[in-house]
Amino acid sequence: MPLTLADCMQLDAHDPGHSRLAQLGDRFDPGTPGTLYFDANSIGPMPRTAPLKMQAVLQDGWAKSRRRSWNELDWLEQPRTLGASMAHLIGAGSNDVRVTDTTSINQYKLLRYALSVAAPRRVIVLERHVFPSNRYVAEAIARDHLAELRFIDGASDLRAALAPQDVAVVALSHVDYRSSTRLDMADLNRCIRAAGALSLWDLSHSAGAVAVALRESDSDLAVGCGYKYLCGGPGAPAFLYIHPRWADAAWPAISGWMGHADTFAFEPNYRPGAGADRFLVGTPAVLANAAFSAAAQLWREVDPLALNQRHRSLTDTLIQLFDEQCAPWPLHLASPRRHAQRGGHVALQFDGAAALAQALVAQGVIVSSRKPDALRWGVHPLTTTHQQLWSAVQVLRQLLVSGSWQDTRFERPMV
Repeated sequence: MPLTLADCMQLDAHDPGHSRLAQLGDRFDPGTPGTLYFDANSIGPMPRTAPLKMQAVLQDGWAKSRRRSWNELDWLEQPRTLGASMAHLIGAGSNDVRVTDTTSINQYKLLRYALSVAAPRRVIVLERHVFPSNRYVAEAIARDHLAELRFIDGASDLRAALAPQDVAVVALSHVDYRSSTRLDMADLNRCIRAAGALSLWDLSHSAGAVAVALRESDSDLAVGCGYKYLCGGPGAPAFLYIHPRWADAAWPAISGWMGHADTFAFEPNYRPGAGADRFLVGTPAVLANAAFSAAAQLWREVDPLALNQRHRSLTDTLIQLFDEQCAPWPLHLASPRRHAQRGGHVALQFDGAAALAQALVAQGVIVSSRKPDALRWGVHPLTTTHQQLWSAVQVLRQLLVSGSWQDTRFERPMV
């Protein structure tokens, strides 16, 4: 039988692990009344304590203590403490993750590091249609004659790309930013390791939403952003991960005072810090870290298994609602049906995806689109409910029935 509103409400009441996760969900700001948010793949919801934490930094730290805050508060330790707070979500050790800089900068740092570790190998393998910034970073390294690039069109091409035995690092997105297709991390790591190369994973569309197992899958390196499912706030610092076996294998590509072995010794010559600390560069972004710390406080209480189960229930329900409510229209599922092969969001393929997304936003259903035809629904396992999914799909169906999404006012581009 097709899902009903009552069915969705029942799922909210009896979903495995929902009770504890729902309590955590209540600690996020609900946003604008009457609005349904499915944009966690672009920016996650705001923890209620974020403004207070930032205000404390402004008043107690900046206005009053000023310079003394570096000694009296936790500002210098935040890259480590924030990394430790969310390490379990990505299956990493608490000392193997640092919150710092941006995803692109961390991508650059780890690509260069992998090239140093794997020298004289100098080939970087990456997906041809990866998120553009990842490709741009690699291209910049290649333009400086530090590496050669080899592109693959999908995971099925990887073995052939590794065959020449000259690959230093394979940089892959765990989840495709358009379709939400999730790669088999463990299987691909075995393939990469057998060829003598290092793996570098971008977790931007999986960390905080679905199961990630960096240590268990024997991943070498990873990066990810802090402002999507991790709810670190607009422009939040990103994170990086390094497997302990490589932690002291080479010098960092960017050597800054925060990554020095003795930060306040102010020695004339650089000595890299131990482990992941060597990837720190400049002064921590204290205000941004304060916002991130509000989410970090919540993540410490989250069971990754329960989070993954909740995400599966929500996204499986969403797909079923699409199947049942939108079958008459050329709206096709672009994401895998199996949850193990699907990332944080659910993507639909639709010829007018950008206009339809704008029309949904105008009706209070916040989704996003990506060229050429992806309509993305970023479900957050801590704050999204099955009942919200039902309501949102009803709005979608009404727009399709009326055809009002084709109005010219919805033709403007949307970020």
